[in-house]
Amino acid sequence: MIYVVLPFFCKGQKHDTLQNVEVISKKNIIITIASTPVQLLNTTDASKTNSVTVADALKHFAGVMVKDYGGIGGLKTVSVRSLGANHTGILYDGIALGDAQGGQIDLGKFSLDNIAQIELYNGGPFEILSPAKAFSYGSLLMLKTIASSKTDTEKKIANVKVQYGSFGYFSPSISYKQHVGKKVETSLNAMFQSAESQYPFTSYENNNVTQKRKNSDIKAYRLEYDASLTMHDSNKISVKTYYYKSERGLPGAIILYNNINSERLTDRNFFLQSNWHNKLSKKSELLVNAKYAADQNYYIDPSFLNTAGKLENEFSSKEFYLSAAYSYKINNFFKISFSSDALNNRLKRTDSFAVNFANPSRNSLLNNVAFQLKKTRFEVTGNILHTLINEKVSNGKAGRNINAFSKAFAMGFQPIKNVPLRVRAFYKHIFRAPTFNDLYYTNVGNTNLKPEYADQLNVGLTYSEQRLDFLKNILVTVDAFLNTVNDKIIAVPTINLFQWSVQNIGKVNAQGIDVAVQIKTKEWRDVQLSAHVAYSFQHVLDVSDKNSSLYKTQLPYTPKHSGSSTFSIEYKRAILNYNIIFSSLRYKQGDAIFVNLLQPWNTNDVSFSYLIGKNYPNNYKIIFEANNIFNTTYDIIQYYPMPGFNYRIALNILLKKTKTII
Repeated sequence: MIYVVLPFFCKGQKHDTLQNVEVISKKNIIITIASTPVQLLNTTDASKTNSVTVADALKHFAGVMVKDYGGIGGLKTVSVRSLGANHTGILYDGIALGDAQGGQIDLGKFSLDNIAQIELYNGGPFEILSPAKAFSYGSLLMLKTIASSKTDTEKKIANVKVQYGSFGYFSPSISYKQHVGKKVETSLNAMFQSAESQYPFTSYENNNVTQKRKNSDIKAYRLEYDASLTMHDSNKISVKTYYYKSERGLPGAIILYNNINSERLTDRNFFLQSNWHNKLSKKSELLVNAKYAADQNYYIDPSFLNTAGKLENEFSSKEFYLSAAYSYKINNFFKISFSSDALNNRLKRTDSFAVNFANPSRNSLLNNVAFQLKKTRFEVTGNILHTLINEKVSNGKAGRNINAFSKAFAMGFQPIKNVPLRVRAFYKHIFRAPTFNDLYYTNVGNTNLKPEYADQLNVGLTYSEQRLDFLKNILVTVDAFLNTVNDKIIAVPTINLFQWSVQNIGKVNAQGIDVAVQIKTKEWRDVQLSAHVAYSFQHVLDVSDKNSSLYKTQLPYTPKHSGSSTFSIEYKRAILNYNIIFSSLRYKQGDAIFVNLLQPWNTNDVSFSYLIGKNYPNNYKIIFEANNIFNTTYDIIQYYPMPGFNYRIALNILLKKTKTII
């Protein structure tokens, strides 16, 4: 017989007070129950894709087309389901990145060394307690940094990473995160990146001789500082300061045997943003965001043939942003929210060619009402967004004001209780306003432009199963979509090829299927296998003009078939990854004829990592990456050759000091 004696019942024993135990939970996004398509990529999965930037990682998402102009410093923009880059919103730790000037965010600026998770939403945000701005896009890309991820069990975290690779690539970065007492947390992240990027390519317009890419170098710096104050579990204030500077060459297109270009671009981006999230009661929550951003970019072509002997553009833009969102839980399954955003955007041109430039400003007010009806096997969400935009200029004619309503509706349900199969569907009517470049760019802009409207329709299935025979889990998503874009804003030549005009004459019909499969096996003798496969079919037709030779032809640079796959083998401290990205035939800009046809391509990458450290939680990891191992020659954008075989070696040092927990 065993006797258990409790000390506080013993005579003479003093009462002991147990130390407080902190229970930590994190609300995860379960993509199988979401009523709209969601794709996620965390730090661990991103490390398997041989990616340096967010743009590289997004190439592994279904339905995503990344326009990559080559090299580390090449412009990289993303289009989801052929809606165009301007229809994809990007939230950085919960607050939208703004670019009223061009509307397209260069995702090559964002390296993965500071990203904890990438989330892509078709249709709208997962949470209805979101800024109104988050509901104003056709698709939403959320970048969550390491600073925003929970580290409640660690008192201090230091991470140092040094990367070296082909074509002069060198990039050290450091992150430091610390708890100061029980309520304050601070984080600092710094990165430097440089590359000569003079990679060889085959010049198919010059008898297939091998040449080197010129003027494609880059030097970039990034510094981020975060601080947060947690009054209690449901009341937190966060502040982020961000600065980025890059100086790079613009190599230009390889046309008519020309491989020499002297154009340069300097970017400076600064913003200060703050977030306050407070759970006022068991039923209501408040979210307040504020931001100030100041951007500068300077472009110069010292060899431009004009009387000045150069061409330069220098722009400075500013953004002021304030947002408040409130949600109320009526009962256990019904929730409503209201959010209101106010923005002010200003653009000023200051170079010597800035004669009578409009110097526009834009005031925007967005109000959104959303609801969510959610039960175990059934979910319905919807929202109505009102957008009011007012344009002002210091010179010339201002663009038209906008007063418009947008709407979205989504639902998902599980037909059979014990079968993990769910059906989902959504519809969204949304628009994007013309950018400042669309409206006011010298000799190109058109102040009579109307908004570009898009209608999205999606029907899909999700299946998720865990602990199935030898599999730890399996996830399958299949979505069919139909998108229509009206009053599409496109640039067309006027009296000659050197004078263009931006007009609302485009109309596009897009239909397709996105498929994603994710599998992970159970561990067997210290070995674990995993695989992720994504495939997209997109039939995207230009239906702008029945009399045009382009009528009902596939949209330029849009492959009908594209996809990716990642296979991983983990054995104790070692991980081996193999990645494939492929694209089918597509056409460049112009008539859909044979001479404008771009050949299909695929790249194969391999990476190997080994964890050296033996003492948890500190570890040292060595990473070796071999990219495009078969040295495939290809262009994503015609005349902008991509790198052939290249490698990277990295050393990652992670040091942690953990809290004492029970």
